[in-house]
Amino acid sequence: MNVYRGLIAMLVTILPVGAASSASQLPDGEPAPGISRALAAWRATQYRDLRYVLKLELAPPFERLRGALAIDVTLGAPEADLVLDWRPGEGATAWDLRVNGVTPEAPTTVQDHLVVPKELLHAGENRIELRLDSPIRPSGTAVTHFRDGQDQADYIYTLLVPADASSVFPCFDQPDLKARFDLTVTAPADWRVIGNAPEVENSSSGAMATTRFAATDPISTYLFAFAAGPFAELKDQASGTRLFVRRSRLERARQEADEVFRLTRHSAAYFADYFAQPFPFAKYDLVLVPEFAYGGMEHAGATFLREDSVLFPFQPAAADRLRRAQLIFHETAHQWFGDLVTMRWFDGLWLKEGFANFMAAKATAALLPEFDAWNAFRALKTAAYRTDATRGTTPIWQSLPNLAGAKSAYGNIVYSKAPAVLRQAEFFLGEEAFRSAVRELTARHAFRTADWSDLVGAFERASGRSLQGWADAWVKRRGLPAVRVSWGLDAEGRLSEVTLSQRDALGEGGLWPMRVQVVVVYLDGDVERLPVTLEAASVRILSLEGRPAPRFIFANDGDFGYGLFLLDDRSRAALLAEIGEVREPFLRALLWDALWESVREAELAPRDFLEVALRELPRERDEVTVAGILARMQTAFRWYLSDAQQAALAPRMEAALRAGMLGAPAAGLRITCFRALAAVAASGEGRADLERLLSGQQAIPGVTLSSNDRFRIVRRLLTLDVAGAAQLLAAQSQADQTDDGRRQAYAAGAARSDPATKREYFSAFLDDPRLAERWIEESLAPFNAVEQETLTLPYLEPALRALPELKRRRKIFFVNDWLAAFIGGQRSARALGVVQRFVSQPALEPDLRLKLLEAVDGLERTVKIRARYSE
Repeated sequence: MNVYRGLIAMLVTILPVGAASSASQLPDGEPAPGISRALAAWRATQYRDLRYVLKLELAPPFERLRGALAIDVTLGAPEADLVLDWRPGEGATAWDLRVNGVTPEAPTTVQDHLVVPKELLHAGENRIELRLDSPIRPSGTAVTHFRDGQDQADYIYTLLVPADASSVFPCFDQPDLKARFDLTVTAPADWRVIGNAPEVENSSSGAMATTRFAATDPISTYLFAFAAGPFAELKDQASGTRLFVRRSRLERARQEADEVFRLTRHSAAYFADYFAQPFPFAKYDLVLVPEFAYGGMEHAGATFLREDSVLFPFQPAAADRLRRAQLIFHETAHQWFGDLVTMRWFDGLWLKEGFANFMAAKATAALLPEFDAWNAFRALKTAAYRTDATRGTTPIWQSLPNLAGAKSAYGNIVYSKAPAVLRQAEFFLGEEAFRSAVRELTARHAFRTADWSDLVGAFERASGRSLQGWADAWVKRRGLPAVRVSWGLDAEGRLSEVTLSQRDALGEGGLWPMRVQVVVVYLDGDVERLPVTLEAASVRILSLEGRPAPRFIFANDGDFGYGLFLLDDRSRAALLAEIGEVREPFLRALLWDALWESVREAELAPRDFLEVALRELPRERDEVTVAGILARMQTAFRWYLSDAQQAALAPRMEAALRAGMLGAPAAGLRITCFRALAAVAASGEGRADLERLLSGQQAIPGVTLSSNDRFRIVRRLLTLDVAGAAQLLAAQSQADQTDDGRRQAYAAGAARSDPATKREYFSAFLDDPRLAERWIEESLAPFNAVEQETLTLPYLEPALRALPELKRRRKIFFVNDWLAAFIGGQRSARALGVVQRFVSQPALEPDLRLKLLEAVDGLERTVKIRARYSE
């Protein structure tokens, strides 16, 4: 090992956070891949005034990104080598390195790092220059190439989160080393290039053109981005926001642009007022990216959005329009919380994502009164409960010693629990104190970074309260409380011993300080609400004792609390009989949640839930609530019922969905019922319904079936192995030759029930480098249709064995989706045994073990519920 390798080893492995900066105080050690917290903490004290100057070229056949990089960094007296992050193992190369004009004798790369000898450095500003060459591929790289199947146009875009910038160019790939980026891109002359900052110069030379951008404000490497291709541009004259879309989708984008601009403009104004900060960056662009890996990514000044999340490939229901609005609000909110104020390290991921989702809900409530924002927020929280009640859950804040493990931090805890805890904090502290704290945090840390302790400190200053115990419970403890109200009646039939209690759902002894609103609905129809603070295992609600006998009591009216809010036996019985009589739509939605939790806790038979749902479905009018009820009906029917129970109930269930599809008062409700029918149709008549819809013999009033809908029908018919389904797939594939159609056709084909098809798809999932992640993700559910569990069971263990490689190669959410599909497609004790044996392996990576324990919880519940209630 040469001297440079020795120094990098010291830095990367063992320097504790807050350690002294002198390299001579660091003991020897072997370097680790990735970016350690120790290295990051050391560099944050040593490096400042960063600037990246990137001059890049995109030329046919668009397989490599080539160019030059200069890095300016200011140092004190250099006491150690300068350590850049660099992953040439991903297919990238760098050469012609110069440091302050001097070429090192032997540049050293070691374990994902490029080391600059300290002898070439000096106090003050230093410049590192090099040439670079990075891969561009359809899948699996940080720079992605998409070819439009309609006009053969090429599009290139970056996605560098969480720490993939260092697979494209050497850099300091940690969020707290913000830098200014100077970007120049040479590309085909008919292309548009979009970056974080405004264009300042554009010059052409023959077939190529060069676009130079202004220097950005200080941003983290994961927020740097560019997109390039023959994009068409639409502009909002009122705000200056630009919308970029591939040219083959321009006319479709024109149809949606006014609404997209309106949502963006109004939400930006709302956030500027809420945070008491104007829009932070010089411009704001929206880029619609086909087959984008996520719904959106909040690059500073240039948000990338998945194209079909904005340009619906089907007739949208209200829930679809709401999801689009909240996506736009989420990414716009990030421009303040995430981009202006950035997490210090990726263990603070929950701060930016939690605030973005919480602020999206607040913006929806303020700007879109036609939607029930908090009903949608309730549905978001459900995802958190599904994770937090499992042995695979984590605290909101989880130690992250190395950014190589950052992908595992993403999931329901960050995106769903964190905003729920922020809403609980607002209710706990009061809206005025909460907002004051957020404004202080934003002002104090603008263009810098913050962590959760900064937020808690702001909460304490704004409220005048000590919140360390609150923060420890909600931020550092995993899991959630199971909360119940228990009550009795005295000899005169009045309430007695009314108690609100909590227990740790995981049995780990946790308690959570929480403020909730308890609702009591009396037999005469009167409703009483009262806030209750629960800071111990239980509290008596003395103000209710002596009141008349209630119809039911529920502990989380308004949905301010976070936990499993379970029903007592008498309240559950009352709601089974008359949940449709609850007049308030939001409370009724919460009570449907509580009934479903009774099913998941094996306290209520799935068949009983289905009977109530079938009775009440025609009366329900809220589209978000209906979508939730139908999703639970599908789970109960497809996963929890035995084959005999399914056969007995299928005609009634199909009839109810058919009636809703044809006769519900709103088109959105009819669409939602159609989608449910396409998911559960099982009887001969149900299959015939789908075939009639596909052939045009049956129409849904006011609804035009999209190609997406038609592929949905074909997929179900393939899953059921209906005669002629393969021909229907071929016909629909021929009818839709667009990129979306080809992807949908590929995904639907995964539902075919022959062994050869399953082998072919599974091999492609793992080994075909040309297969885009979006295609794989959409194929996972049809491949693992629960009706084919016997056919797919042999793939369960190989799918688990592939996890370490998938974690390394694939984007952030891929492993979560993979496990949800392969484990979620099973119902048997035999499949449960396969997962349990795999998860018990001592060598399994800890983060993957948690992912498995999270995913297997649903299978454990399925096996338990079927054993108890299946006939």
